[in-house]
Amino acid sequence: MMEMGRTVAGIETGRVALAVRDVHASTRFYVDGLGFHVEQLFEDPPYATLSLGALRLSLTQSGSTVPDVQGVRLEVGAEEQSSAAMVVLEVADARAAFRVLADRGVPIRSDPWEPPWGGCRFFLSDPDGYLVEVEQVA
Repeated sequence: MMEMGRTVAGIETGRVALAVRDVHASTRFYVDGLGFHVEQLFEDPPYATLSLGALRLSLTQSGSTVPDVQGVRLEVGAEEQSSAAMVVLEVADARAAFRVLADRGVPIRSDPWEPPWGGCRFFLSDPDGYLVEVEQVA
């Protein structure tokens, strides 16, 4: 059984990496639509690391291999109505964020909703169909 609550010495931060069909299109979505900043952008193979507040997000070309782990490829999911990962962005005012993103033309999947446990949230889709939750924490 794994012991909970212990950290690995030296871990200070982290990031999430998503396999995407088009690194440049996904970079435009996260930068122009959601306000991320480009930290790194590489052409061969296509790869980007973006940041927004404390969140770091890497975008890697679908089909890319992981050179030091034999036989592993990063792939975009094939099913349109499923998402293997979800990016969650926390905001102070979800309804205000909804209006801003709608005005920018960001593809929104749901209207703001206030769940019974509090807060408010809505969902977007990125160019590869990954869900992006915009959440006002209770």
